[in-house]
Amino acid sequence: MALNLLSHYNYSFDNISNTYNFTTKNNILYRVAFVIDETFSAISNEEIPNIFQLIIDKASDEIEPYDAKVSRTIEDMVERFFKKVENSMIFVCSDEDDKAKTRFKVFDRWYKKSDYKEFIVKIDNIVQYNISQTEKQKMYTSFMFHQNNPLRQKLVEIYNQIEKTLNEEK
Repeated sequence: MALNLLSHYNYSFDNISNTYNFTTKNNILYRVAFVIDETFSAISNEEIPNIFQLIIDKASDEIEPYDAKVSRTIEDMVERFFKKVENSMIFVCSDEDDKAKTRFKVFDRWYKKSDYKEFIVKIDNIVQYNISQTEKQKMYTSFMFHQNNPLRQKLVEIYNQIEKTLNEEK
């Protein structure tokens, strides 16, 4: 019985959509993607490879009761992703439904409980940027990289420039 508690959902990779897909016990479909992110290259004006954005999409509109196997499944995907030490990942919590701060906290709690925090570094940045002359918006972001990533120092420097770059005069 304890083994079942530690398991995750089976997932498959869809070559057409480039997503990992799994369905929960409540018949809720999730799609997870690691999408190439060009933000670091754009900020630094040089080619910065192996930066991906983690996208988690609950494809069903139903409210899902808490299901620990969902986070374990995504954690398994993330752990596999970091088997390539050059990979880095940015996670941006979208706020179209005013739940960005909640997602950000859940992601942080999930990371702190994970086994891979021993070799994966996570830094957070709550970015404030101007969407008009009088209105600011918050973007909750996390950046993760393998502690042995040869570009780690440069990556952190670029990550810390995101807010400044977003607020520069266009």
